Order: sequence, then C-alpha cells, then structure tokens
Amino acid sequence: MGILIGVFCVVIFMDWYHYKIPNACIMVGMAAGLIMTYMSYSMNGLWDAVRAAAMIFIALYPFYRLGAMGAGDVKLFMMVGCYRSCMGIEGFIDYMLVTMVIAAVVSAAKMSLYTESRERFFYLMRYLRKAAVTGTVDAYEVDKTKKRCVIRLSIPAFLSLLLMCAGVYG
Repeated sequence: MGILIGVFCVVIFMDWYHYKIPNACIMVGMAAGLIMTYMSYSMNGLWDAVRAAAMIFIALYPFYRLGAMGAGDVKLFMMVGCYRSCMGIEGFIDYMLVTMVIAAVVSAAKMSLYTESRERFFYLMRYLRKAAVTGTVDAYEVDKTKKRCVIRLSIPAFLSLLLMCAGVYG
C-alpha cells in the first residue's frame, strides 16, 4: 500500500494545482498494483484485480459521460481496483463507501461556505427532478471556471485510504 500512497500524493498535487490527474501516475499505480497482486496472489489474484478495474470502469463511466465525474477520477478508482486483492472485496467496498461519504461531507461544507456551490446544488436538484419527471437524461452541465464548485475526488479517496491503512475500518 506504500506505493499506492506515494502515487496518491503525486495525484493530489497534480489534481489540486492543474485540475488534471496525469495518465502516467495512473499507469504507475496500476502497474505496481498488478505486479504486487501477481506476486502475492498469483494469476487468480491478477485476474481478480483486472476484473475489479474493469467493473469500476463499467460502473463509473456513465457518470463520466454525464459530466458528473471527471475521467481522472474514474481512472483513479480503476487504479485502486488493481489493489482489490490486497484489500479484499469487503474492504474495497468499504473504501469506496467511505470515500463517497467524505466527498459528501466536503460537498456539504462547500455548500455552506460558498454561494456558487449552493447554486450548483439547486441545479442538481432541478436536473434530477427533470430526469425523474420526463424520463430523459440530458448532459449535466459543469462550469469548470467556478473552482469552488469542483470536488476533487482524489482528496477524499486519499483520506479514505489513509483511514483504511490506519485500521479505522476495513
């Protein structure tokens, strides 16, 4: 997990300053996870890790297509999926849930502090209501110039990983 934590540190830095998660970071993290999984769990573990990354892609890609999640975030969770054999399936599910809870807390804090974040929340509610009433799903508009509305999932994902490694859960 030390390699994963190191890669996360670089990812957070790049995401914070450039709003982009470099593919090179993701590839290093994925390669290290797959190699470590293969060395520890042989081919069965390797296939589990590859399947986990593929399932994460399948589950999160629609959120990317809607504009509700960045491509870097999807790739970041795919990278963590390469370590799924080390975490166990329950640990990985706990990791994803804790990450989303931390992201929700950060979102709530931003909404209480910033007017533009509250406006985004109201936009989300109108978007969801329209989708529920009409049954159509339009593109989810994101104004990337409003930096206070952006939730960088790399930070909640890293905090969740640290909590897991510290034995708080998992």
